[in-house]
Amino acid sequence: MTLFAAGRYHTTIGSNPVLAWADGGAGARRMMMAGAANAVMSLVPLPGGDLLVASADPRLSRLAPDGTSRWQHGSPAADLRYETRRLSVSADGGHIGFHFDLLGKSPAHFDLTSRALIASSDGEAGMEVPRQTGLPVENWRDQFNPALGGKPLPLYPYENSRSLAIHPKGDRFVLGAEWSLRAFDAQGTPLWTRAAPGVVWAVNITGDGRLVVAAYADGTIRWHRMSDGAELLAFMPLADRTNWVAWTPEGFYAATAGAQGVLRWLVNRGWDAPADSVPIADIPGSYRPAVLPLVLQELETPRALGLAVMAEHSREVMLRTNSHVPPGARLHLLAIGISAYNQEYAKNLRLHYADRDANDLASALLNTQSSLYQVQSQVLVEKDANRHGIMEALATMRRHMADGGGNDLAVVHFSGHGAMVDRRLYLLPYETDARDDASIKASGLKADELKDELLELAKYGRVLVLLDACHSGATTMNGAAIALDADALRVGLAAANVTVLTSSKGAETSEERDSWQHGAFTKALLDAFDDPAADINHNRLISTTGLANYLMKRVPELTDGHQTPGMEVRFDTTLFASGS
Repeated sequence: MTLFAAGRYHTTIGSNPVLAWADGGAGARRMMMAGAANAVMSLVPLPGGDLLVASADPRLSRLAPDGTSRWQHGSPAADLRYETRRLSVSADGGHIGFHFDLLGKSPAHFDLTSRALIASSDGEAGMEVPRQTGLPVENWRDQFNPALGGKPLPLYPYENSRSLAIHPKGDRFVLGAEWSLRAFDAQGTPLWTRAAPGVVWAVNITGDGRLVVAAYADGTIRWHRMSDGAELLAFMPLADRTNWVAWTPEGFYAATAGAQGVLRWLVNRGWDAPADSVPIADIPGSYRPAVLPLVLQELETPRALGLAVMAEHSREVMLRTNSHVPPGARLHLLAIGISAYNQEYAKNLRLHYADRDANDLASALLNTQSSLYQVQSQVLVEKDANRHGIMEALATMRRHMADGGGNDLAVVHFSGHGAMVDRRLYLLPYETDARDDASIKASGLKADELKDELLELAKYGRVLVLLDACHSGATTMNGAAIALDADALRVGLAAANVTVLTSSKGAETSEERDSWQHGAFTKALLDAFDDPAADINHNRLISTTGLANYLMKRVPELTDGHQTPGMEVRFDTTLFASGS
C-alpha cells in the first residue's frame, strides 16, 4: 500500500510534486512530477497502481507506479493572467482583443457579430485597453488593501485586488479581485458586487459606458451590464486558437464545429457522487448565434431572443414571398445640409451645394424606394439645421422606429463642416460659433452625443450614416484652419448595427464642383441608384457591400483620385432598390 499526498509545494527540482511513501506511509519519501504549474487539487488511484492527478492549472495527468507520465492534458483555454493592461474592447463591446499566452504573446481578436476568431496584432483601430488613470485608485494590482485617495475599498477578507478599469466618464470604476467583480463610484462608495468564476485577471469598460468586459482565470471573457454587474454573455477561446464557444447564462449559445461538445449543463448529485453531464448541443433551441450580439445591444436575453425570433420570422416571409426586405419595413431618412452658416460668427464656413445635397438625396429616396419601403423623410437645411433641430429630428426618428418590428432602416445624411478640437470630434450645425476653437467646442454637435443617438436608433433597426463633412477651406474667424480626421469620426460613430460611410479618408478634403451641383460624395450616392455597377448581385437591389464598393470606385473617378471614401461596414444586407 502506498500513501500519496500533494497540494502546493515548491522544491529544487520542480513545483507541486506528488509525494509518495511505500508501506502505508512508513517507507522512504519519493517525488513524482505531474507537470502541475498550480496546486494539485485531487488524487485518484487507478487500477494497476496508476495515479490520476488533477491540478488547478487546469491539468490532468496519469502517472505510472514508478512516477513516469503516461499522458497529460493541459488547459483547453487561453491563459489570461497577464491581460491586466492588455485586454482591449471596441466602443460597443462587439469586438475584443486578448492574448492566448503569457506576457502578451499570441494576440487574437474576436468579432461577436461575424463570429470570427482571428490572429491579430495589438493596437487595432477602434479598440481600447483599460483606462487606469483619472481617479486616485491605489494598491489595486495584486494587493490586499486597494484604496481611493487613501480611503480603503472593501473586499472579502484575504481577497487580493487584481485589475482596474475606470469608466470613460470618470465617475465610476471597476475592480477585479480574487473572488469578485466590484464597481464603485468616484467617492469609493460600492455600487455592486458580483461573484467571479475565477480570479479577475483583467477588466475593461466599453467606450459607450454600457458594458464591463472581464477576463477570468477559467479562460473565459465575460460581458457584464455596467449598471448592476449582471452577466450577459461569456466567451471561451480554446487553446487550439481556432475553436471557441460563447453563451448566455440561460444557455443560448454559438460555437465552432470543434467546440460543440465543450459546453455542458452539469447537475450536481452531492459531494461524493459524480455530476450528470448533458451537452448543451443536445437541447433543442439552444443554438442561437444571432441572439448573442443582440444581448449586448439590448442588455438582456429575453428581448434579444424576441428580436431574433422576429427576424427569423421576417426572413421566412421574405423567402416565401420572394421579397428582399421584411414585410412592412420602413426607411427613415434624416438629411441635413448647411451651405450658408451663421454669417455673424461662421461666415468662413460657406459651402455651395450642401443644402442641395440634402434635398436631392431625399427626393431620390422618395422616388426610388417605394417598392421596398414606406419612406419617412425629414430634411433640415440652412437655419433649420441647428443643433436643437437635429436632436429633435433624431428623437422623432427614434420614436417612429420604436413602433416597428426591428426591420426598419435609418439613413442619417450630413453635408456640411466638421472639426476636431483638442482631439474631440464635432459636426458643425447652422448656428456654430467659429470665432475660435473654444467657441466651436461650445456650439458644435459632439460626435459622442451623435453616437448616443445612433445607438438608440440601432436598438430598433439598421442605421446607415452618410457623412460629407470634410470640406476644404474652412477657417475660424481668426484665420485658423478647421480640420477633421475622417477616419477617427467614422470609427468613433460605427457600432453594432451602425454602418458609417464618410466622404473621404484621414486628412483628405471633400470636393464640390459647379459641374455636379453637389459634393462628390453625394453625387456618387445619387449615381448609385441608377448605375448597374452598384447592383453587384444583379437583382435590381443595392446591398451595403455593393454601395460601399461603388462609392470606393466612383468618388475617386469624379475627383481625379484626390478623394477616397472611408467605410466602416457593420452589416451587409439589402439597403436600396436599384433603378438600373
